[in-house]
Amino acid sequence: MTAATTAAPSPTPTACRPTASAKTPEGGLPDPKDVDQRDATAVARAAVTVMWTVDSAIDRGQRDAYLRACPYLTPDYAARVAAEQAVGPLPQQWRDHRAYAEVRLELRQPEGDLDPDTPTMAYRQWQVTVTPTGRDEWKGRTVRAIAFVTLTRASPRDPWRVARVSTA
Repeated sequence: MTAATTAAPSPTPTACRPTASAKTPEGGLPDPKDVDQRDATAVARAAVTVMWTVDSAIDRGQRDAYLRACPYLTPDYAARVAAEQAVGPLPQQWRDHRAYAEVRLELRQPEGDLDPDTPTMAYRQWQVTVTPTGRDEWKGRTVRAIAFVTLTRASPRDPWRVARVSTA
């Protein structure tokens, strides 16, 4: 990647920091410096990967993963994520096995009446497959979801940011 295709990631709002330690979840995460910020698909993939990568050894719950995704989010969406209350702790079974989420993504064609991408608005849809995996080789029930991602940017020169993610 060249400097011409990679923009600097947004600074992370202070309120948008994970409540857990600064450790990286098992399996690693995409580094915002290595993600082509001018590629809507690359930014959406990185954000969804980070949002779903939970590790019971370092995280209290899914919210910690969402907070780690803040460098990929618009300031408004990052503020909403930071303001949300924790949904609850990770399942005890995950904690018993020191489990982490193995996340796989598959890009899907958006369905429905979505407008085509414009220079400042884009939509991506991902099939998300998560398998809880224990450090003791335990495997939990695989979960599948569809993540609908809306991305925006102020101008074609600016980096893409995730403005919304919803799941089904």
